[in-house]
Amino acid sequence: MKKFFRVIIPIAILAVIVVACVGCAENKTNLEKLCERTSYMQNALYTATDDNFDVSLSIITQEEHFIADGKTDKVMQISTLTLSPHNVDTLANTYEYTLKGSKSSASGSISKSKLGINLACRIENFAELGELESLTLTLGETNLEYSLENICPTDCNGDDALEIAYSHFQEKIDGALADKSFDRECYVKLINKSKDDDKYLWYVSFIKDKGDYWSAIIDPQTREVVHARESK
Repeated sequence: MKKFFRVIIPIAILAVIVVACVGCAENKTNLEKLCERTSYMQNALYTATDDNFDVSLSIITQEEHFIADGKTDKVMQISTLTLSPHNVDTLANTYEYTLKGSKSSASGSISKSKLGINLACRIENFAELGELESLTLTLGETNLEYSLENICPTDCNGDDALEIAYSHFQEKIDGALADKSFDRECYVKLINKSKDDDKYLWYVSFIKDKGDYWSAIIDPQTREVVHARESK
């Protein structure tokens, strides 16, 4: 009899745990399910400008190799420093950079990117820097100093933008999640309307593939959807 209980009790406990885990999964809200399907999320966007460059430091959480295929695989934080020159001759230069934070600093070199008319490089272990304080670019004896500002709205961040876009497409999303036909990944990015406009908006898309997506552009100040589109 004791042997019987030694076998049955662990099995019963395991069964309870499995049922509890299943129950937890079923109790997730649809918004929480969308968060798990987010393959690109803008966490911060630092910017600065002078007569030489438009500077941006984009901090995102995204798939290691982002592909618009409706699936969300392994995600990681990626930090990219980009210099958009006002003089194209500057593209031939390689600059040394130093990012100074409240806890530590990061240094390296930045040169022309393979894609686009800019210079770009990845910043490793950005989270270890602490609060970002300054960027210094060095070319020979020339030093360029920048104070970077995070322009991501605190009152309407990327998670808020995802929730607003979900509310806009809620009927379609809820129905697809209910019948398990929802095969889209979520993409959330901060964009500006044009190079001459300093107003930034949230772009949120629910992507099946490059040709099939539902998207919304959201004004972070009013939290309104100013434009929406269903590609199919």
